[in-house]
Amino acid sequence: MFVQRSGNPTLNAFQAPSYADLSDSSVAGAAAAQTRAGTMTLQGTVIKTATLLAVCAITAVLVWKAMTGGVFGVTLSPFPTLLVGVLGGLVFALAITFKPKLAPYLSTVYALLEGAALSAFSLIVAERWLGGADNTNATGTIFQAVVLTFAIAAAMLLAYGTGVIKGGKVFTAVAVTGAGGLMLYWVVLLVANGLFGAGLPNLYSSASPIGIGFTAICLLLASMFLVLDFRMIDQGVKRGAPQYMEWFGAFSLLVTLVWIYIEVLRLLAKLQSRE
Repeated sequence: MFVQRSGNPTLNAFQAPSYADLSDSSVAGAAAAQTRAGTMTLQGTVIKTATLLAVCAITAVLVWKAMTGGVFGVTLSPFPTLLVGVLGGLVFALAITFKPKLAPYLSTVYALLEGAALSAFSLIVAERWLGGADNTNATGTIFQAVVLTFAIAAAMLLAYGTGVIKGGKVFTAVAVTGAGGLMLYWVVLLVANGLFGAGLPNLYSSASPIGIGFTAICLLLASMFLVLDFRMIDQGVKRGAPQYMEWFGAFSLLVTLVWIYIEVLRLLAKLQSRE
């Protein structure tokens, strides 16, 4: 979802009473859940995550070409594309969040919309901070942001898999509270500056030292949500969640990876603008 999240509502998805009442430490129960037909598996979730990422990436490349020169005779403008991607992605994300059974049908559409939104966002950042879309520095920075996004994902997965970070109650409370603060700040900016012209400092776009620090905090919080996603998927597999939750888990990971990419690109762009 191309917005700051006050929390990850998908974290509640595996707490439905219809799931097997198994503890996380029950190895026998986990094995039984894995062997039942029609239940969630780790392999299935990985495959579906890769599918959504591929759809998002291919869409982003095609939309970039359409915005910078046209593709298949189609040309697009960044801001309308961004608006459609953001609003459309939000609608589909809310539908999936509140009706997880729709995830197998709507997740791919969500990935398409996010690909378009990310491409438009990247172009806007390139034009504002990186010297334009034709600048090799801009495309290089965008590529760096993609690589760093997956590097962060790998590092957080390793930290969770080895037990260095467990994503317990305190960790979850810090992540959700921090994200809630970001959302509240965004709403205040929208209302105060957008409606009343209050002129409050916008740390989301500011390249000042405080603005850079703020973006670093946003990136840290987004990375923490990856751990919560991993924990959610892990628990779903162990408890024998329905198979459609594989798509739901993949969707949740995509939401967080999109957020991380946005913060990484924004941080790199701000740093370069001060050089």
